[in-house]
Amino acid sequence: MENGCTSHWLLSRIAGSESRLANNRAFRCGSIEKAASYLIGELLIINQAEAKSNKRLPKFVHKADTYHKACARCKARGKTCAYGQGAVEKQTVHKPRGQASSVHMPVPMLVPPISSAPSLETPPESVAASPPTVDSIPVSHHVNEDPEAEPDLEKNRAYYTAHGRFAGQVAAAINERAGLIPATCNQVPLVDAPLFGDLNLPSQSCALSSSTELPPRAYADQLIDIYWQHVDPMEPVLDRQRFLENYEKAYSTPITPLCADYDLWLGILNVVFALAVQRQELNPLHQRNEEANRFFQRAWVLLPAESMLWKPGSLELVQCLMLMNRYLHCTNNQQKTWTTAGLAMRIAQSMCCHLTETPLLKGSSDDKALKQKVWASCVALDRCISWSLGKTSALVLIPSPPPSSPQQLGENAMHDTLGLRLHEIGNQIQLAQIQNRTSLAARFRPPLLSQQDEYHNAALQLDACLQDWENSIPSDWQPRNLRMVTDRSSRAERYLLHLRYLHHRIFLYRPMLARFYAMKPDTQPLHKSPSLSHRLLRESASMCIEAAQQVASLVNETLEPDEPIGLLPWWYRIYYLHIAGANFLAAMFRSELFTDSVSQSWESVMLALRAHEHLSPYVQQCLWTFETLAARITGKPYPSMDGGGCGLMVDGSSGVSFDDIFKDINFDFDNFIFGPEDFGEGLV
Repeated sequence: MENGCTSHWLLSRIAGSESRLANNRAFRCGSIEKAASYLIGELLIINQAEAKSNKRLPKFVHKADTYHKACARCKARGKTCAYGQGAVEKQTVHKPRGQASSVHMPVPMLVPPISSAPSLETPPESVAASPPTVDSIPVSHHVNEDPEAEPDLEKNRAYYTAHGRFAGQVAAAINERAGLIPATCNQVPLVDAPLFGDLNLPSQSCALSSSTELPPRAYADQLIDIYWQHVDPMEPVLDRQRFLENYEKAYSTPITPLCADYDLWLGILNVVFALAVQRQELNPLHQRNEEANRFFQRAWVLLPAESMLWKPGSLELVQCLMLMNRYLHCTNNQQKTWTTAGLAMRIAQSMCCHLTETPLLKGSSDDKALKQKVWASCVALDRCISWSLGKTSALVLIPSPPPSSPQQLGENAMHDTLGLRLHEIGNQIQLAQIQNRTSLAARFRPPLLSQQDEYHNAALQLDACLQDWENSIPSDWQPRNLRMVTDRSSRAERYLLHLRYLHHRIFLYRPMLARFYAMKPDTQPLHKSPSLSHRLLRESASMCIEAAQQVASLVNETLEPDEPIGLLPWWYRIYYLHIAGANFLAAMFRSELFTDSVSQSWESVMLALRAHEHLSPYVQQCLWTFETLAARITGKPYPSMDGGGCGLMVDGSSGVSFDDIFKDINFDFDNFIFGPEDFGEGLV
C-alpha cells in the first residue's frame, strides 16, 4: 500500500470516530505522543470490529496491537525490540524474505515515541549499574536470529562495541546461584571508590569560617616534611624553594597577604596538608579521613570557579588543580575529578608549558624548567585520570626528550626522560585503539584487513617500542635491582615508573585478552590445528596475564608492614592490586592461562589486599567481591560479607557468561576496548 493510500485509509477509518477525537484532551492540546497513542487505540477498536466481519487490516496495525507485548519479550531476551521506533525504520529498508515488496509507512505517525528501544551499542544504564540478580538474568540473552547476519561477526566482535557486551550462555549454572547475594560493590579504585571516605564539598559561594586558618607550626612542619618525602617524589608538581619561602612568610606574617593570589596559595597549602595526612597509614581511619577532608574542604572553598575559568592562568592555579585532582581521585566525585584534570591541562597549554622553546615569552630558565616539569606532571595526570575513569585522554604533543645517554643525564632528568618516552608510547597505543573503533577507520580499511588484524599489526610495532624502552633503562633502574637502591625516594620513583610501564603493557594487550575470552571454547574443530591468528591471540592474552603477575610482584615488594608510611602511597597500591586481580579472574576461565604460577600470584594479591583492610572500608568490599567472583568460576564455596560460606558455584565450563562474571566489578571488556565515545573500562 502506498503512502498516499495509507493516509486516505487512515482518514476514512477514523472519520467515524471524529467526535471522540474532538473530545480527547491530548489531541486538542497538541501532545504528539498522547495523540499518537490515541490514534492507535482507535485503530485497535476498528481492528476488533473488522475481525468480527472477517475483514483484514493492513499488517502494520497488527504490529501496533502487539507492540507492548513484543517489547516485553524482547526486553526479557535482552534484544532490541523489533517493534521499536528505530527497528521499524530498519525494517522498511530491508525486505523480508519471500515478499516482493514491503509496506513503507510513515513511522512517526504510527509508532508513538513513548520510549526508545534498547540500543545495541550501549546497554541501558539501569542494567549496567546494578549487579545481576537470580531472577533477572535470562537463560540466554544473545541469540542471533538474523539469517543475514554478517559472516565475520564473531571475528570482529571483540573489537566493535556496536554488538554490545559480550554474550554467553548462563544455562543451568545461574539457577545454582539462587542463594547468592549479588555484589553491591561496583566501585573501582581511582575511579569512584571512596578510599578517603565520604567527602562532602561545600558550595564555593559559602565560605568556611576556618578556611584561612592554619594548624600549629610544629604540626604543620611535620605534615610538610611528610609531603616532600613521601608524596612529591611520586609525582612532582611544586617548586620546593618557592613553596618553602611562601610557607615561612605565611607563619611569620599570617595577617598580611603574601601576594595577590594569597587565597590560591592557601588552597595549595591545605591540599598539601590533606595529602600528607592521608599518607600516614597508622593513624585511625576515621581520624585520618576527618582531618584530611577538613583540609581539602578549606582548599575547595578558597578556589572559586571564577578564578579558574575567567581569570588569566598561572602556574600556581595549574598546580592547585593538579593537587586537588589527586585527592579527588580517591573520592566518589568522578565529575569533579575529570573536570579539574581537564582544566589543569588546558590552562597549562594556554601558558605554552608544552613547548620546549618559547622565544616570545619572557622568563628565567628556572621558570621554563618549572613549566616543563608541570607539563610532564599534567600529561601523567591526564593519562592516569583518563585510563582509570575510562575516558579518552588528550592526545597532546609531548616534547621529545634530548637524545642523551644515561651517563650524561642526572637522576631527575633520567626519570623525566623515561617518563616522557613512556607517555608518548601510551599516546600511540591509545591512538591505535581509537582509530580501530571508529566507523571512519573501518571505511578506509583494506578489504582483506579486519579490525582485529589491523590492531594486531599496530600492537606488534608498539610492543617493540615498549621493549626498546625497557632495554634503554640503566642496569640500576632494572626491577631486579630496585631493592638495592638506598635512597627511599629514588626507590619509590623507580617502582612507580615500572608499574606504569607494566600498566602500558596491560593496556596494549587487553584487547587481545578480551577477544580471546569472547571466543567460545568449541569454536576450533578438534581435527584442525589452531591457526596462526588464534595462536597469536592466545600468546597476547598470556603476555597480558604475565604483565599482571609482574604488577602484583612489584606491589608486594613495596609492602613494609613495620613502617608507619609505606614506600608507595597506599591508594596506588590498592589501585594496581585491583588491576592485577581483575586479570587473574579472567585467567581462571582458561586452564592454559591460570597456571600454578598465576594461582600463586592471585593468592599474593588477596593477601596484599587483606593487609590494606585497615586503610579503607572499600578494601573489605573489594576482597569479598573478588572472592565471590573466583568462587563462581572455580566452584568453591563463595564467602558472605559476615565471613561465612554460602552454596557452591559451578565452574566456567558449564556455560557461565564471562561478562556476567565481570559486571559485578564494573568491568566491561567490550566497552573498554573500542567504545563509541569513551573506553568504559572501570579498572584501568
